[in-house]
This record gives sequence, structure tokens and C-alpha cells, in this order.
Amino acid sequence: MSASHYALPEGGPSTILGPVYWGFIVSLVLGGITIVQAYIYFPAPKDRLIVRWTAGAMIILDLASSALVAQSVYFYLIPNFGLLSPLMTVTPEISADCLLSAIITFISQMYFVYQLYAVKRLGTTAWIIITGLFAVIAFAGGVACVASMYIFHHGVLFNRHRLFVILFGLTKGSGAITDIVATTAMCIYLTSSKTGIPETTGVLNKLIRFIIHRGALVTLIQTFLLISFYAAPDRLYWMSFHVNVTKLYANTFFAMLNGRQHLRANMSNSITFASSLHSHLPSRTRDKTGFKSDDHHLEEQDHHHDDLKSYEMPTVTKTVVVTDL
Repeated sequence: MSASHYALPEGGPSTILGPVYWGFIVSLVLGGITIVQAYIYFPAPKDRLIVRWTAGAMIILDLASSALVAQSVYFYLIPNFGLLSPLMTVTPEISADCLLSAIITFISQMYFVYQLYAVKRLGTTAWIIITGLFAVIAFAGGVACVASMYIFHHGVLFNRHRLFVILFGLTKGSGAITDIVATTAMCIYLTSSKTGIPETTGVLNKLIRFIIHRGALVTLIQTFLLISFYAAPDRLYWMSFHVNVTKLYANTFFAMLNGRQHLRANMSNSITFASSLHSHLPSRTRDKTGFKSDDHHLEEQDHHHDDLKSYEMPTVTKTVVVTDL
């Protein structure tokens, strides 16, 4: 069936293409932020080679995504200015951008899964398996979604093909679930790692806020993307969120890498304070009736030393954000 047999959306070009244009503008801003973060990260990275190569691939894929979206916006707005008929088919560049988006999302989510795996005190692999499974489903669904876009290119932007609609929902829904599960698992572990020492609690609270902000941001955009896709099938509101999902995953990926130095410094200060506190404990402590015995004091020291060991085990900060993975 030719494109002429498909129904055109109601409304003028500005109504239809406006969300795509403004979404693209926002994506350029987010892309600029990612470039700045990459500039901060790369001068002297101390990470393992695989992490550095992954970071390099992430920034290259992000720039390629911007170029593909820019070419598509140019095609719809410049050579075909004032026309809606070109919207009856999706450009190959948009399909290629969706593939890059699936890859970037998968890299970012699997990096988070690796952080969960590295946290050896998590106690169970259930969270890791569930998170990794949904990440793989989201990636596989994304690849299948791109394939359907190439095959049914007349049924993507409007008059959507049923297979594309199903695969799109599977991909974005699985991606949102992945972020929710990963964020929940990490927050549960960080909360259970609190020792009652104020300095330790402060560092862990910062980590929790950092993880929650990252997870909430990408999950929120994924949710808005799904809602706009299904609630307004005759509009392109969903495209404004789609072109920014890739940027947010790349942005949060580099934010996690760059945020480790500050958190490492806080953790180091906390450990120094706790060790100093332990070494300067008084040899005798008073109770209501007088001095406690030295034997009783030694028992208290041993108990306190156990608390410090549990605190000084830097599993969280080693593997989650602070150290080099």
C-alpha cells in the first residue's frame, strides 16, 4: 500500500512538528552537558580500560544520535517545509537513532547492573538477575522495534503498525522497570549498610540521593514517553521525549563516573574521623557509681572495633560510585 492511501494527521505543520523541534532543542542542551561531563572525565581517567572504552563509545554514540536526529529534523522542516505528506514515512535516520538509543540505554543500565554485581554484601543475586533480565528484554525489544520501523516505515509516525506499537511498549516499559528495580535494589543495600555513625550515615545518604535522582529522572522520562505515545497517537509529542531519553542515559552515565571523586573524598574523611575517634577512646569511662573496670572497657573497645570494621568495609563506595570499576 502506498503512502497516499494513509490518512494524514489533522492540524498544521507547526502543530504536528512543533514538539519534535522543541524536543530537539532540549536534546542539544542535554548533549552539550554530556560533552562537558566527558571533557571533565577523560583528561586523566584512572578507571579500568573497559570502563574508559565504554565511556568513549558512549560519547561517540551520543554525538551520532544528535547528528541523525538533526538530519531528520532538517528533512521534515527545510526541503519539505509546510508539507505533512513526508510524515507518512519515517526517515532511515530516525530508525538508526532508535538503534543507537537502545544501545546507549543498554550500556547505561548494564553498568548499573555491574555495580549491583560488584556489591558483594547484597546477600542475594535475585535483584541482579531481575534487573539484568529486564535490561536484556528492553534491548532485544529495541532492536526488534528498529527492525519493524525499517519494514513498516509507513506505519511509525502515524497510522502505526500494530507490531511496532507492541514492540515500542515492550521496549520502553521494560526499560522503565529496569531503572525502578535497579534503583530500589541499590537503595535497599545502602540503607542496610548504615552503622549509626553520623559521618557514615551522611555519606550513605548522599549516595542514596544520588541513586534516587538518577533512577527517578530516567524513569520519569520513560513514563512520559509511554503516556504520550499511547494517549496521543495522532500527534508527535512522544518524539520530544524520545530524542531526549538517549541524552539522559548518557548524561547520567557520565555523572556517575564524575561524581565518584567527590564521594570518595567524603568517604575518606569519614573513615579518617572514625579511625581517629576509635584511637582516642578513653581508657576508663565513668558510670553512675564510679569507674568501670579495664576488662569491661576492653570489651567495649572490641565491640566498637567490630562496628568500625563493618563501617570501614567500603563495599558500597568501592563499587557503586566512588572507586574505579
